[in-house]
Amino acid sequence: MIRTIISIAITFALIATLSAYEMWYVHTTFDLFREALVSLREKAEKETATVEDGRAVQLFWDKKKESLHVWLPHTALQEVDYQLDEAVGFIYTQSYDDAIPKIEVLIGLSEHIPMSYTFGIQNIF
Repeated sequence: MIRTIISIAITFALIATLSAYEMWYVHTTFDLFREALVSLREKAEKETATVEDGRAVQLFWDKKKESLHVWLPHTALQEVDYQLDEAVGFIYTQSYDDAIPKIEVLIGLSEHIPMSYTFGIQNIF
């Protein structure tokens, strides 16, 4: 009986610790990604963004995405890939007026995706 209670308590502690780490990691990663996107948007608004700037954000995302696949489903990350590819394509062709809305969508996704995977009443019901 005591071993059962101890094993349940240890299992609960492990699950709680992993969940807290997951939330921290996902939020931290998306906060950094959002900062990079805000910088890219500012450059696009000034029409000084280059394709290298966009590819730097893509490289950062690709690096972080590898570890995010552990915590988040593929479909959540796939939309970011799609929007980012389009934004960088618009920057490549210097279509800044088309790139800015795509970057805004990415900024929104970087705020909403982490919130979808946190403990909260809105995610329970």
